[in-house]
Amino acid sequence: MVAGLVLSAAVFVGFQEYKGTLYANEQERVDHTAEHVGSELASQLDSLERTVSVAAVNPDVAAHGSSAQRRALEAFLERTEFAGVSVIAANGTMTNIVSDVSAERRAELIGSDFGDRTYFQRAVNGTTYVSEPVEAESGNHIITISAPIYRDGRVVGTLNAAFHLSEGEFFERFATTVEGDQRLTLYAQDRTPIYATGPAVEPAFVRNVSVEGTGWTVSVRQSSDSVSSTVQTVTVAQAGSIAAVLAGLFGFGWWIYRRSVTQIGRLLRGFRALEDEQYGAELRLDDTEEWRQVEDGFNRLSRTLERSRAERQRREAELRRERDRFEALFDGIPEPVVAVGLTDGDPVLRDANAAFETTFGYDVDAVVGEDLNDLLLPEDEQAAAEAEEIDARAAAGEQVTAQVRRRAADGVREFLFRSAPVEHDGDTTHQFGVYIDITDRNRYEARLREQRDNLDTLHQVVRHDIRNDLQLVTAYADLLAERLEAIAEECDSPETDSGADAIDEAQTYLRTVRDSADHAVELTKTARDMAKVMLTVERERQPVGLRETLESELESVDSEAPSAVVTVDGSIPTVRVLADEILGSVFRNLLTNAVRHNDKDVPEVTVSATADETRGTVRVRVADNGPGVPDDRKEEIFGKGEKGLESSGTGLGLYLVQTLVDSYGGDVWVEDRPPQRDAADRAAGGDVEGAVFVVELRLADEE
Repeated sequence: MVAGLVLSAAVFVGFQEYKGTLYANEQERVDHTAEHVGSELASQLDSLERTVSVAAVNPDVAAHGSSAQRRALEAFLERTEFAGVSVIAANGTMTNIVSDVSAERRAELIGSDFGDRTYFQRAVNGTTYVSEPVEAESGNHIITISAPIYRDGRVVGTLNAAFHLSEGEFFERFATTVEGDQRLTLYAQDRTPIYATGPAVEPAFVRNVSVEGTGWTVSVRQSSDSVSSTVQTVTVAQAGSIAAVLAGLFGFGWWIYRRSVTQIGRLLRGFRALEDEQYGAELRLDDTEEWRQVEDGFNRLSRTLERSRAERQRREAELRRERDRFEALFDGIPEPVVAVGLTDGDPVLRDANAAFETTFGYDVDAVVGEDLNDLLLPEDEQAAAEAEEIDARAAAGEQVTAQVRRRAADGVREFLFRSAPVEHDGDTTHQFGVYIDITDRNRYEARLREQRDNLDTLHQVVRHDIRNDLQLVTAYADLLAERLEAIAEECDSPETDSGADAIDEAQTYLRTVRDSADHAVELTKTARDMAKVMLTVERERQPVGLRETLESELESVDSEAPSAVVTVDGSIPTVRVLADEILGSVFRNLLTNAVRHNDKDVPEVTVSATADETRGTVRVRVADNGPGVPDDRKEEIFGKGEKGLESSGTGLGLYLVQTLVDSYGGDVWVEDRPPQRDAADRAAGGDVEGAVFVVELRLADEE
């Protein structure tokens, strides 16, 4: 059957290709004729244009109204095929004409205005122009060919020659190339027929060619009569060939059919078994190659369906488990959970869990399909605007987290709302949302903020009053010291030794009072800075000048501890570090600690600083000549690993240093000071020991 169909198709296609070739050959003949006629016509018109253009060069033609001009026009007609010729001056006035018109008509024409004629306008603008054909009373068509007349480089008029398109003298020169069964028609630009030859036909083959420069169209048409007989013969042969092939195949097909019916019956029984979901059933067909392939394909399909059923059943069981887990999670979450669909940007409730009903007081089945905003929004414009923004972000596919206010069963409460889209093929209109009640948390945070503000106020009041009292103690201690010095001078004699001893003892007590008062004042400053640190939720680091800050604290120590020797080793780098406005408290506490906890008669403190541009850090070293810090206390001296004021460090000042430096992203530690010998110890034969406190800060990026 396949061979018969292929053979029939081959015969059919072959005959069709032959018919197509016949038609293509006929169309090619028509194309050739049309193109040849168009080319010849264009050549004839081009020759006429050249003739007029050459005649316009004659100087006598430019002599308007002269006898020489008339003789030149008469000579032009004698040696050309033109029927008439005239000259129109550049102003549009006809100056001469030679044609078969009467003397009276010629007198009327000369001096008349022809400035509105198209052929004059085109030629006076420098173009040789072929006019549209004009049909005369005789039925003949006349064209005017105009050329510009130049004199001294400018156009002084136009030469206008009339040419009769007589059939015997013009068209027949190229019409002879038209074959007998073809019809030639020449159309003007406005589709007016100019010339036609050949029999009238019902066109099956058509070719139109435009004549260059004129807008005329050459149309050649031919009927299908020339190929009809050949096509008819071919069609009969084609039908006979196909009939012969089909007749030969009929008997063979019947035999194949009877043999195949049995196999098809077995195949149908196999498919019915598959319809009854008896997957895995197998067929046994004939030993021919084709039926073996069908048998193998069916058996593979049956086994594939059997595996597919097992896989489908496994996936269905997995989906049921996932659905059960999701439903348990959905219903078991203690916070309200909603499933919504965004319809025209509005969240329409699709489902909700039991916590939704408890929190908001709605029966889910009763409100499914309602706008969620209508159910939960409190009646104020701010909540509506926030909900509109959340819905817009959710519609764009965003995961939204926002703090919102919603109308619950017991009044308006505050929730932390989180939503997530359920995306499917780019569709994000289905969303899940969770409402976490944070009303109590927000109230608790508000109470904490209020307590912090109250503690801050209390701290300021207490610190202010303590400092005022300490300043009074310090002032009166200074007055008492001055008074004791005066009394000591009065009692400075051998007879008053006992009085001098009493004064010395009083001065000792006085120094203790003054030191304690100074220490208490220093503690209030440290407490002030510590309060700033503890009451600030998050510190904002900013560039701070290192040299200015450090020099300011050095000046303060010089004035407050005149007995100490504070020096700077080298120069302090002019860099800016990441810190804040209380960076000076770090250096003040380190310098004060180096002086106050020094066991030498003359405390010596050396400050140095070095910047490391590669690492982006700067290190400030504060070295003293005190007793040093044992290795087992170098960590806990800052209170590391312990909390607040109960740490085992040396005091609140170093705890503040550690806290501030950590908040700046830096580090602080203590080292042993290398043994050194000062002038006094060299005389006594001893070495100077001490500690070095190192502060490492990050450099600020300068842009």
